[in-house]
Amino acid sequence: MRIKHVFIGCVAAVLTCIPAFADEDDGGFSGNVTIASDYSFRGVSQTNLLPAIQGGFDYELDNGFSFGTWASNVNYGDGGTSQELDLYVGFTQSLNDTTSVSFSLVQLEYPGDGENLDYQEIGASLDMGSISLGFVYSPSYVGVNDWQFNYLSIGYGTTLGENVDFSASVGLNSADDIAGEGEDSYIDYSVGVSVPISGIDLGLSVVGTNIEDNELGEGRLVLSLSKSL
Repeated sequence: MRIKHVFIGCVAAVLTCIPAFADEDDGGFSGNVTIASDYSFRGVSQTNLLPAIQGGFDYELDNGFSFGTWASNVNYGDGGTSQELDLYVGFTQSLNDTTSVSFSLVQLEYPGDGENLDYQEIGASLDMGSISLGFVYSPSYVGVNDWQFNYLSIGYGTTLGENVDFSASVGLNSADDIAGEGEDSYIDYSVGVSVPISGIDLGLSVVGTNIEDNELGEGRLVLSLSKSL
C-alpha cells in the first residue's frame, strides 16, 4: 500500500514536501525549484529513494489569500504513476506580531495512469514565533473512498549564526491500517539545516518514520539544492 501533504509553509528545502507561499511582506508572484536526492513526504519516500526534480509558482494577494501549484516526479513502483501535481489555495491571518493562523485546501493530482490516486487535503496551522502546530484532514486519502486521514504535527525553526537555518518537525499520521499489519498510525520526523551558497540553498536533513519493515520510511539523509525565483 502506498503511504502518501500538506501544510502551509514547509520545513526547509527538502524539507521540500510542499511549496511555501510567498512572503507576506512582498506579495505577488514567487517561484521555487529544487533538485533533491529523494522526495520525502511525511517521512516516506515518494520516489523509491531516487532523486526528484520539483518546482512551483505561487501568488499572494494583499488580503492574505494565496494560491499556486507545485509538481514533482514520483515513483510508486506501479509502472505508471510518474508525476504529482498539487493545486492549492490558502489564507493567512496575523493575530499579533509573533502569531498567525493559516488555512489551506489542496488538490493532489497524479496525471495519466495515476489519476485514481487523486485526493484532497484540508489543513490548518498556528505559527507562534519559532513554533508551528499543524493539522491536516483528508476524507478520501490517496483516492480511497471514505478512507479518512488525520495528521497532527509540531515544528520548530530558527537561525543558527548568520546564514544557517535549522528546522525540526514530528508528525502523527492516523488512518485505518495506514502502517500495515493493523497499525492505524505512525510517526514521522525531520531534522535539517539549510545554507545559502551563491544564491542557491543547500539543504541537508535526516528524515524517517517509525514504520517497521519498510525501507521507504527508514531514517536516511536527504540532500537538496533549491532556488527561489
